Amino acid sequence: MLHVLDELPVAMSIIDGKGRIVLCNSATSMIGGASTGTDLQRMMRGANAHHPDGRPFAADDVPTARALRGEVVRGELVALKRDGATERTLHLSAVPLRDTSGTIVGAVLVSIDASELRATDDQLRLMAMLVHELRTPLTTAWGHVQMAKRTLERSGPTSVLAKSLQIAEIQLRRLGRLLQEMQTSIDARAPLFDVTPEPTDLVALVRGVTSRHGQRHVLEFRAPIETLVASVDADRIDEIVENLVANAELYTVPGGAILVTLAQAKPAGDIELQVKDSGIGVPDADRSHLFEPSFRGSNVGERGGTGLGLYISRLIAQRHGGDLRLESTSSTGATFTLVLPGRGHI
Repeated sequence: MLHVLDELPVAMSIIDGKGRIVLCNSATSMIGGASTGTDLQRMMRGANAHHPDGRPFAADDVPTARALRGEVVRGELVALKRDGATERTLHLSAVPLRDTSGTIVGAVLVSIDASELRATDDQLRLMAMLVHELRTPLTTAWGHVQMAKRTLERSGPTSVLAKSLQIAEIQLRRLGRLLQEMQTSIDARAPLFDVTPEPTDLVALVRGVTSRHGQRHVLEFRAPIETLVASVDADRIDEIVENLVANAELYTVPGGAILVTLAQAKPAGDIELQVKDSGIGVPDADRSHLFEPSFRGSNVGERGGTGLGLYISRLIAQRHGGDLRLESTSSTGATFTLVLPGRGHI
């Protein structure tokens, strides 16, 4: 995995809850001067981290500290000036990493050298989207590796341990694909979030996603048949379902109900996955903007998020020839429907 990270032209690092780097690629050293074991917050203080206009960052306002508090930092410009060195400006994004209980255990940081940056808005939006996509597999894999570690310490090898490691392996493989996509999609001609369909049991896929959730909510999955095999890109559909279920949990109070259903109206007909929650709903004024990039609902308050998940999910659905839509909403919940075309059915 590290050799894939090293191929990227951007600096990428994972920090623990104290701000110390636990994993990074070679560009992190070349661009930011940091390496595994570096205390990033201390390094930024030592490099006199400041805004490009000269204003210093407060100790608790640097992007690493904000991410560890749960904030998603998008495209912050941070100027660093070490004694005797040339000042460098980093374009830095950071997202928090949480374990399965929701506790922040670290953060993922991605930065590029913006000292002579001439990026277009489209390129910066692409970077923000890919950083957003990196968060889910990293968070899931990290949580299951930690679970596996605790299980091994307590009980030795078990089926729970094997399952956690299997999930971590799947998510890390997905991460590798995303990193490769980050590298190739910088070329504007490259297709963004391209799909590679193959026969996939959607019942098993959705059940796998729902099994990763439901610790704090009443989550139910219903499917009228044991298997439903369709030609889809399994990683991409997993992405959509993960995003929909995670959103349902984010906007539903603990203990609230979430219902996930999967069905096909008739043989070779459209396949529909619905995620219905009992949360805060979507205001009428927000409905027409909900799938726009970086849009966040007017009623979400301080809940975390980037406003990219639904936009990316619909894009992936459309790559399959399907769609993602908001069916209904009220002050007590929302229903999202993912539609996949029947012609992909095996």
